[in-house]
Amino acid sequence: MTLNEYQEKTSDTIQEYKSTDQKNFFMGYLGLAGEAGSVLTTLKKLIRDGDGFGSFETRLKEELGDVLWYVSSIASHYGFSLEEVAVQNLLKTNDRYRKLDLLEIPRYDEKYDEQFPDSFIINFIEELGEHFLTVKMVWENEVNGQQIELGDPLTDNSREPNDYRYHDVFHLGHVAFLGWSPVLRHLMKLKRKSDPIALDAEDRGRPQVAEEAVTLIVYNYAKGNKMLRSSDRLDTELLNSIKQLVVDLEVSTVTSYQWERTIVDSYKVFHQVVENKGGRVLVSPKERQLQYIGKCQPA
Repeated sequence: MTLNEYQEKTSDTIQEYKSTDQKNFFMGYLGLAGEAGSVLTTLKKLIRDGDGFGSFETRLKEELGDVLWYVSSIASHYGFSLEEVAVQNLLKTNDRYRKLDLLEIPRYDEKYDEQFPDSFIINFIEELGEHFLTVKMVWENEVNGQQIELGDPLTDNSREPNDYRYHDVFHLGHVAFLGWSPVLRHLMKLKRKSDPIALDAEDRGRPQVAEEAVTLIVYNYAKGNKMLRSSDRLDTELLNSIKQLVVDLEVSTVTSYQWERTIVDSYKVFHQVVENKGGRVLVSPKERQLQYIGKCQPA
């Protein structure tokens, strides 16, 4: 029996209710809540009675069936097919929980001359400025042997010290794990000027703002969650917010699961950089790798 066949048969058993206080379809919601409670009651009896609750599996199947009946009733009222509901649920759960290799994310700049290097090193240097600690980011360009300072030195931009001066580590994580970062493209002068459409849609102001917004909302979330030191999971609501910020960008194809892995692994390197007050980070979009490799040893 398919889900739609089940739904068609259940439509013949939907009751009409006598009360005029509410429209009949409200009963489906109330029934669903009640049957969900019955599922929990069945579990309670199993915990209480153990092997003495010999009819557990039979009762559980019955209660789950009742839950399904009410789900079908509500869906029928709105003209949804159960198969449509099931397909949408699979898309959602696959996006959130299906384990995907970060290498499955394409190199968005693969067909362009303006590519991120397959591997490069960024050195974070902390210095005491006139009023605040500052951090500058230096690209150790092995192609021409230059030390290229990227952007201006950063402070925490906060009344209370919070280490946000090192937040460029998160942009490096986006490059390493996602092959994407409008901010780093700008700083490394790798905007895709050879393609006016890609340049305008992916590499200019709005995408840069979106990326900065991603780093900020995740950082504010992390502050309330032990700076992600104790967990390798993020709230689904946070991941949904990130996907909304990048909905029109090339990185919109990245799943919630892949964003979660990117953020969690980037924070591991962020903590190493902060604890060592700077140092060198290996970034490899080719290998999907972000690694803290320590400070330069004095000559």
